[in-house]
Amino acid sequence: MQIYNSEWNRAVIKVGSALIAPEGEGSSIRYLLALADFIHFYRQLGKEIVIVSSGSVAVGAGLTQYNLRKSPSIPQKQALAAIGQSHLMQHWQKLFDHHCAQILLTRSDLESDKRLTNAKNTLNTLFSMKAIPIINENDSVVVDELVVGDNDNLAARVAAMCHADLLIICSDVDGLFDQNPKIHANARLITHVPHIDDSIFAMADTTDNPIATGGMFTKIQAAKVATEAGVSTLIINGRNAKSFEKLKNGEHCGTLFSI
Repeated sequence: MQIYNSEWNRAVIKVGSALIAPEGEGSSIRYLLALADFIHFYRQLGKEIVIVSSGSVAVGAGLTQYNLRKSPSIPQKQALAAIGQSHLMQHWQKLFDHHCAQILLTRSDLESDKRLTNAKNTLNTLFSMKAIPIINENDSVVVDELVVGDNDNLAARVAAMCHADLLIICSDVDGLFDQNPKIHANARLITHVPHIDDSIFAMADTTDNPIATGGMFTKIQAAKVATEAGVSTLIINGRNAKSFEKLKNGEHCGTLFSI
């Protein structure tokens, strides 16, 4: 079970707040350098990559010294997102020589045929311009706390929308385990999931990280959405630079949800 260079032409990579703002106090490139190198490597091979990025709220909280553990209200989160979004884009841009392009989406954008077509056209034009699309939910204007559900599910919908071959979800663990590896020392990594059912969801825990949403449960939800749309999905440890080196070498790592 390997992922070779020739097996995909377009990938969506989801990067969460835990990688972008690992301390919850503003952005950091600590865990993003290996990812940026991975993206540069494949773009040199002619592959097309979309980044779905969390982090605007966490970056805004770091800039304003707001403690997210105080459970901010929805307007407060929206305000933090508005403050953090431009800084988040600057954060991404400094990692790449090519232009980064910001796209903010809501559920209504993904459920409206006209808006969906416009989003597809924008993505395809950005690919022709060799830009790197950076997509996030439009947190500063959404009515509900989580309109799409979270950026894992947003990434899955984007992967389906742009007919990607592969969805990579970067986590802070090595993949899906049969039980929580942060609690159980004997937890076993599940390297391949050919079919997602209730037994797979039962292995997942939600998160207690104040700057993240959903945890492994939403990642499995996203994998289900993506694989049902014909997009293979890989959950890897985005904090481990070796994950990206293995993928570049055609080696398997993490948990692969196959189609």
